Amino acid sequence: METDELTVSLTHDEVTFLVEALDSHEYWQLSESHERNDGYSTVEDGESADVDAVRALMSKLQNQR
Repeated sequence: METDELTVSLTHDEVTFLVEALDSHEYWQLSESHERNDGYSTVEDGESADVDAVRALMSKLQNQR
C-alpha cells in the first residue's frame, strides 16, 4: 500500500527555519489584517482549513526538535 509520506533528514536549524517560515506564512498570507495582533494570528482553530493545516505541520515539526 502506497502512502504520501516521505522521510526527510533535517538539522535542528532547518526545522527551526521551516517552523518560522510557516508561522510567517500563517500571519501574513493566511490571516486577514483584522486577524493579526502584535505578531500573532487571532484565527481560531477550525475557522480556516489552511491555518489548521499550517498549525498541524508546525506542531509536528516542533515535536521533532
